[in-house]
Amino acid sequence: MPTSPPPFTLTQLRYFVRVAELGSMTAASEDLYVAQSAVSSAVHQLESSLGATLFIRQRSRGVHLTDQGHAFLTAALRVLTSADEAVSCLQPDHLSGPLSVGCFTTLAPFWLPGILEEIQRTCPDVECTIHEVTATEIETRLNQRKLDAVFTYAFDYGRGIDVDVLAEAPVYAAVAENSPLAARSAVTLAELADQPLILLDMDKSTNYFLSLFRDAGLRPRIQQRFGSFEVVRSMVARGHGYTILNQRPAHDLTNDGLRLVTLPITGVGAHLLMGVAHRSGEQLSRKARAFSDACRTVLFPDNDRTVSEM
Repeated sequence: MPTSPPPFTLTQLRYFVRVAELGSMTAASEDLYVAQSAVSSAVHQLESSLGATLFIRQRSRGVHLTDQGHAFLTAALRVLTSADEAVSCLQPDHLSGPLSVGCFTTLAPFWLPGILEEIQRTCPDVECTIHEVTATEIETRLNQRKLDAVFTYAFDYGRGIDVDVLAEAPVYAAVAENSPLAARSAVTLAELADQPLILLDMDKSTNYFLSLFRDAGLRPRIQQRFGSFEVVRSMVARGHGYTILNQRPAHDLTNDGLRLVTLPITGVGAHLLMGVAHRSGEQLSRKARAFSDACRTVLFPDNDRTVSEM
């Protein structure tokens, strides 16, 4: 049975989405390289055809989505994604167009540049933008469809988010070069618990680090908390305590030129897992799958193993 055509065009949807993302008709017109009048007219026609007010206009303060606008934005993004997928099916070996993905902030310095380079190498016509995101931003940005996928740790992001696990990130301890522990080949949590801890304090990461001690029936001596990976490393190198981390730079020097000694922690029950987070119940788009493949390639440049195969 034939259906009526939708009361809008894809161009209207694209203009609406960009205005919603940038919060400004002017900014959207500059980004889209079209006249502002064309953007304003398209949005007005879209609202008229839908019989809904999508934006609140505020002079000199841009525009803001109404409740109806928020609901329609989610649906509009689905339509545009489906349209892109339909076109890409005609060229199954070629991907193009925008891709907006994320990378967890503490993973970004280690993996983001390589992942972006791999996407650019394998999919040169994909316009990939990778955003640094914290754990608390991931669920919101995925559910609002601001991101298609995120390379992150496999934390619990809520019922609407799944993580396809790719690799482990084993925990280790870092101590100053002159620490009595520096000569050891490994340490235990029990040996660390009485020492001053310089904690990397970042929402879900904090919970993970402290859970290691809780699970072992121990309570760490937290000396200082910092949200910066490099500040934590520098404090440890200057002898203020030890830290526990998951990502390891290619060298053991801190930004101020001091050296750290890294030690495996024996007896730890749970290592952090890394993978690609996405909306549950939805199949990844072909471009998002290309992003996931790029993450896997960068993690395992010499083979194609996942954590389940290690």
